[in-house]
Amino acid sequence: MLNPQAIHNEVYDLLKKYWQNDPSFHFTFRKSNRDGRMDNGYWFYGNDEYLAVSFWTGIDWKNKTPNIIFVILLDSGDTYLEINTSDSDKKRRFINDYLVDSLKLETSGKRYRKWYSDEYLTSLEEFIKGDKIVIDGIISQYSQSFFSSIDDGIYFISDFDFKNQKEKVDQYRNRISKQNSLPVETISNFLKIEEVAVENYGPIKNILINEIPFSSQWVFLTGENGTGKTSILRAIATAICGKEIISSELTDSDTSVIRLKLFTSSADIIPYDHDERKLPQFSFPLTNGFAAYGQSRLKTNHSGLSSQLLKSITTSDLAASLFNDDSYLIDLQHQFDKWRIEGQLTERKVYITEILTDILPNLYNINFEDQIGDIPATTYVEKDHEGAEFRKVEYGKLASGLKSMVAMIGDILVRLYNQQPSVTDPSEFTGVVLIDEIDIHLHPKLQKQLVQQLTKTFPKIQFIASTHSPIPFLGAPKNSQIFRVERSSEDGVRVKRLDELIELGDLLPNTILTSPIFGLDDIVPESHDQKKIVRTEVTYSDIEFNDKVQEKIDSFLTDEKEQQLINLFKARNQ
Repeated sequence: MLNPQAIHNEVYDLLKKYWQNDPSFHFTFRKSNRDGRMDNGYWFYGNDEYLAVSFWTGIDWKNKTPNIIFVILLDSGDTYLEINTSDSDKKRRFINDYLVDSLKLETSGKRYRKWYSDEYLTSLEEFIKGDKIVIDGIISQYSQSFFSSIDDGIYFISDFDFKNQKEKVDQYRNRISKQNSLPVETISNFLKIEEVAVENYGPIKNILINEIPFSSQWVFLTGENGTGKTSILRAIATAICGKEIISSELTDSDTSVIRLKLFTSSADIIPYDHDERKLPQFSFPLTNGFAAYGQSRLKTNHSGLSSQLLKSITTSDLAASLFNDDSYLIDLQHQFDKWRIEGQLTERKVYITEILTDILPNLYNINFEDQIGDIPATTYVEKDHEGAEFRKVEYGKLASGLKSMVAMIGDILVRLYNQQPSVTDPSEFTGVVLIDEIDIHLHPKLQKQLVQQLTKTFPKIQFIASTHSPIPFLGAPKNSQIFRVERSSEDGVRVKRLDELIELGDLLPNTILTSPIFGLDDIVPESHDQKKIVRTEVTYSDIEFNDKVQEKIDSFLTDEKEQQLINLFKARNQ
C-alpha cells in the first residue's frame, strides 16, 4: 500500500511544475474538506484506495467525480485513464464519436478505460505529453458546437476556478507544514461541549452529561416520548445563546442553573455557569458557531412573508426553531439574493449546490437564477436511478422528507456563514448544532444518509441530536456518545450513559431496538403466525436467497428420495 499523502504531494508537485511553465495548464483539486480529507493531505479526488485528477470540466453526478480522470491506484501504483458518462447520454455520444478510437479506449457500458504500464509518475507525465494533448485538441475543436452549455458539457477549466482551488490547497499545505512543528494540543481550532449539568429547568431537577471526548462528533439522546430529551436540548441552547429563562421553564424553585464545560481551541476545558442571578457579560453564542432545530423544520422564510420575518439573523433567534414550532428557517433563495448584493454569491453557491446534491443522492441540480413570473425562485431538479431528469420544482413541491433536509441543511449553512464570514469551505465551520428528533419526516434510507453526510460535510461541528429511530445510528461514526433519557415522578429526568456498554458498530437495527438504547422487549410482529419460524436473516436478499434454496430442495426431495436418505442414515449409524 502506497502512502496516500505522499502520492498526493508528489502528484501536486509534478503538476505544479507544468503549470509554472505554462499558466494555462489547469487541473482539478478536491473541492472541499469534507470528511477532513484536506486536513490529511488529500489534494485530489479519491479516497484511501485511489487518487484521481482531471484537466477538464464536466462532472458525473452519480459518481461525484469529473467525467474524464487520470487514476492512480494506491495499493499497487497502477494507472489508467477513465471516462464515466453515467450522467449524460450526450456526453456518452461525444466520447464515442471523438475519443474512443483516437485514444483506443476499452468500453464497458457507460465507462471507458485505458491502462498505462509505467511507474505512476512516469505514466502521468506520458499521459500529459500524449493522450492529454489529443483530448485537448478534440475538446477545443468540437465541444462548443456539440454541447449546448458549459454546465452540460466537457470544457477547459477556467483560470478563475483553477486559481481559487489552488490557493485553497496551498493554504492547507502550508498549515500542515506548520502543524508538523507544533505541539499536538495547539493544532485544533474549534469549540465543543465536554459537559452539561442542569438544575431546575422544565421537568429536569438535576442531571449531568459529562466526559464527552473532544474527538466525538455526535452525541445522541434516546428515550420514550415525554422523558425530557427536548428539555435537555433547550437547556443547552439557553446557555449557549445567553437566553433568559422564563418562569414557565422553571421546575420547583424560582431559579435555574445550567452549567457547561467547553473545549477551547487548544483542547483545554473552561467552565461556564448560566445563572439567572448573576449572568456574566459573555459574548454569545458561547461556541464560535451555533444552530438549533426543533421537530418542525419544513417552513422557510420564502418570499411573501413580512419584513419582520425577513430580519437579519441575531443570536436571539439562533435557537428559535427549538423553542417554537411556528418559527421559520432561513430560506436559501432569500439569503442568495442577499449574498448577491454583497458580492459573496458565486463561490458560496457552488459549495451549497455540491453539498446538497451530495447529501441528497437523487438531487441533480439546484437553480438559483430561475424566475416564477417576476419573482426570483430557487428550483430543484431530481433524477431517477437511471439518470433521467424529473421536472424541476420549487421548494414547496418537494416531498416532505426532502423539504426537511433542504430546509435544515440550508439553514445550517446560512447561519454558520453569517457567524463565520471568513470561512469559504463549509468543512471548516466549527461549533455546535442541536437537532431534536433527527429522524422525523425521513425515509429510513435518508435517516442513515443524513447522519453520514453531516459527519462528512461538517467534520469540525459537534452534533447533539435526539432520535426515536435506530436507523441514524447506522450512519453514526465511531466514538459517538449515547445517553438514554428516563423520567420518574420522584426523580424527574434522569440520564444514563450507554456508549460504554454498547458497541454501535457491531449492531443491526433489531439489536439496537432490543438493546438498552431503546429497550424493546419484543420485536416479533403481532401478525406473526406461530406455526412459522421468525425470519432472522440479516438482509431481505438473504431471505430471498434462502427461499430459492428451499424451493430447489423441495422440488428435488420427493417422498421416495426422502426415504432413501433416511435408510442411508440408518445404515451409517448401525
